Amino acid sequence: MKNLYHLLLFSFVISFALSCSGKKEVEGDPKIYAEANGYLQKSLDLREEITGFEKQLKESGSDYSELKEELKTWDKDIIEVPGFEHSHDDEHQRAYHVHNPMKPFKDTEHLDYQKVMHAEIAQLHEKFKRLTLPEVMEENK
Repeated sequence: MKNLYHLLLFSFVISFALSCSGKKEVEGDPKIYAEANGYLQKSLDLREEITGFEKQLKESGSDYSELKEELKTWDKDIIEVPGFEHSHDDEHQRAYHVHNPMKPFKDTEHLDYQKVMHAEIAQLHEKFKRLTLPEVMEENK
């Protein structure tokens, strides 16, 4: 029984690792996917900065529950770009990365989707940034 448990655990770990790092054949224009990935990377940079803003807001006792809900929605909607899936073996690991399933979009649809997601996270970033200004943090306690 113990061996069966170890075998199942080992199989799960291997399956998870392969699903996160496996490269798949992608249909569509690689240049368009590369541009879409550029938007995704910019979005992820902003998302990581928001994590720092959240920490500041928590420490100050500020109420940001409305923005937190908007951020949860964004987190559920963000997807990777085909051909640019993250790997857990990379030298540079992001604190924030995506595990949401990809959508069956064409290359141009992926680009449009990433542009919209970038615009949304940029707006959220500005709202979080504004909330962390000292005078605003004092008002929101």
